[in-house]
Amino acid sequence: MKKGIKIAGGILAAALVLSSAGFYLSQTLIKWKMMERDILPTFTDGNKVMEPYPYADIEVPESFKECSIKGIDFKAPEGLFWMYPEETEGIKSGIIVDNYDIDKRKLLICVLDKEDHNDEAGLPGLDFFQQKGFFDKRMNSGLKKLGYEPPENSHDMLFLCETFDISKCNKLSPSEVNATYKLMLLKSVMVPAYISVNGVDGDTSHDNSVEQNRYYFDTENIKSFVSESVNTHGAYELNLDVYGADDLEMPQSVIIVGNDTDTVRQIAKTVTIAEDTE
Repeated sequence: MKKGIKIAGGILAAALVLSSAGFYLSQTLIKWKMMERDILPTFTDGNKVMEPYPYADIEVPESFKECSIKGIDFKAPEGLFWMYPEETEGIKSGIIVDNYDIDKRKLLICVLDKEDHNDEAGLPGLDFFQQKGFFDKRMNSGLKKLGYEPPENSHDMLFLCETFDISKCNKLSPSEVNATYKLMLLKSVMVPAYISVNGVDGDTSHDNSVEQNRYYFDTENIKSFVSESVNTHGAYELNLDVYGADDLEMPQSVIIVGNDTDTVRQIAKTVTIAEDTE
């Protein structure tokens, strides 16, 4: 009888060990494989960590004039004018160009309203994910083990997604794999589709087919994400999502399209939030 009890106890102990091992694997290596299968594009792209904007030190010509559109200040070459002077609201009301003639046009700048950007992107902020329990104790513990702090605003949440280095994750750590899995899932939702100005009629559209580089660019009173590309019409384009230092929840888009790469970069360097936007 005692022998039977010992055998049963051994079987139970073995079953518990196997069960624990199965649960451990499901939270580490198996979950890692699920990431590769279910969020493959974001998972793969996530190995490319977003870097600082590399053109921050470009020299701006003294001949550039101060401009202001919808609470965004910047400097640009002289001679720009409203593409749609009759428009007082919406996307078209924020576009300036150097020439009405499309064939002769070399520069276009578009500043979107915050509301326009929000409607186009349709992206939830940090509050939404906190309400859903996304950044729970386990997630935050995993982030800290990975060397990252939980985000305190929407800008920092997106910054975390785009600067997180997957190679830091220990595949044998359940909390680190859990945090990585959630970050990759979050990135697949939050990293915005590319907003492009086609340079013809001033409309904007999402374009995921255009290859782009992504950077972060911070100055004294703004934090921004910069998308760099050559658009479908062959023009060099920088798209800045600009956050005011005192408002890190909703960005405002500034799109600069031009034939001359340096001019576009020089304008981008000067972008800032107007001191008085009232």
